[in-house]
Amino acid sequence: MSRPRPPEVDDLDRALGHGDPVTTFAIVPPAAPRGITAKLRRASRSKHFRDTAWTMAGELTGMISQFGTLILIARAFSTQTEVYGLFAATVAFMNVISPFTTIGMGYVLLQRVAGEQADPDRESGRAWTMVVLGGLAGTLFALAVSWFLLPRVPISVIVALAFGELIFTQITYTGKFIAQALDRPATGTQVVATVWVLRLVAAIAYVLSTDRATLAGWSYFHMAVSFVGAVLTIAALNRLLRIHPRPALARGIDIKQGLGFSLTVGASYLKNDADKTLLSTFNKDTAAGLYSLAYKVITPLYLPVRALSDTTFARFFREGARSADDTYRLARRTTFIGASMAFAGGVVVALCAPLLPLVLSDRWEPAVAATRWLAFVPVLVALQIYAFNALMGLGRQRACLLVTLATSLLNIGLNLALIPRYDWRGSTIATILAEALSVVMLWTILHHEATVRAPAREHLRDL
Repeated sequence: MSRPRPPEVDDLDRALGHGDPVTTFAIVPPAAPRGITAKLRRASRSKHFRDTAWTMAGELTGMISQFGTLILIARAFSTQTEVYGLFAATVAFMNVISPFTTIGMGYVLLQRVAGEQADPDRESGRAWTMVVLGGLAGTLFALAVSWFLLPRVPISVIVALAFGELIFTQITYTGKFIAQALDRPATGTQVVATVWVLRLVAAIAYVLSTDRATLAGWSYFHMAVSFVGAVLTIAALNRLLRIHPRPALARGIDIKQGLGFSLTVGASYLKNDADKTLLSTFNKDTAAGLYSLAYKVITPLYLPVRALSDTTFARFFREGARSADDTYRLARRTTFIGASMAFAGGVVVALCAPLLPLVLSDRWEPAVAATRWLAFVPVLVALQIYAFNALMGLGRQRACLLVTLATSLLNIGLNLALIPRYDWRGSTIATILAEALSVVMLWTILHHEATVRAPAREHLRDL
């Protein structure tokens, strides 16, 4: 039995001119707000924005800690600039070989967990196991070639820095990949930032506990703090992300794919850090120290670039599995944002560079010019990193590898030709030319992938 309508409803219908009484009422939703302010408000509520903001906060904390550590160590070695140069050259060498010792397991883990929904406990255990084994092999390799590349560095220092950088630090960075794979990039960044804060505290303790800093003493301290950071990373991921790693060896397919990632990333590291080691190889330890110091000063400029890359890296793999065009558009948007922030930071660094001698000591006065030369290198990196990520997400690791290898070989060749005559200035020129070429090559390949190759593939599939 239908319920009788109230008489006031019929009166309302007649007053509005309706011939028949209305039986339903349509609720029209309010129009979505428009304009830049409304778009920014909507964007600020998105998970992507929150992840980027928290990641940037974590990166900023880590950068401040790294810069504080740099100031302490630079002042401790201010009367021994060549000793600081040896330390920086050795760490740079470890950075160059670290992607090969990890066999790209972090990237394989990200692809398995984020792209294929694999078990994170199994994949994290496999990745950490291979990092440890690869680090031990890398230590042996470092000892084998140190007589040629780093002849003035003691064997004990090489072993300490190899354990610290190739094993313990890589355990921490693999934890960051685990968090990204689980769509928790901010958590991974916060854990890494905590480890860097721990290193700053350790640097303060070391400087206060000794009257005269030595290369060996700081290397041992560095290794011990890196070990504590690795333990902290595993414990934090267990508590925050419920990760219970199950140690295992990598499968053949993992090693095959991981080698592709490691070669690509390793070639990139070769381009970025080989020049510091080559400066020391040419017996220019003081120049290596100045150049490495200037690089550390501009490192904060990579903060927003890397934060945006970290929060969108897994998304590039998801977009790449669906559409090359969407991946291309994402790369363009992120490149515009990242490059703009890097350029603004470069202007600030170039203007503030004369303050360095006041913060460090007058011994580091030549670092002002080196810092200004390098201030806008992060812009070139920002112009290529998102195109690189997009191609990785589209499965074009081979193209990324070829580009990175070509530009790395160019960088090394220019360094060998320019360092003997121009020391750190030659390294800077080589870096700028190699990075610029990398930008052109990566975007050319990505544009072809999105506008030519992908549409042709879709057309053939339809046929």
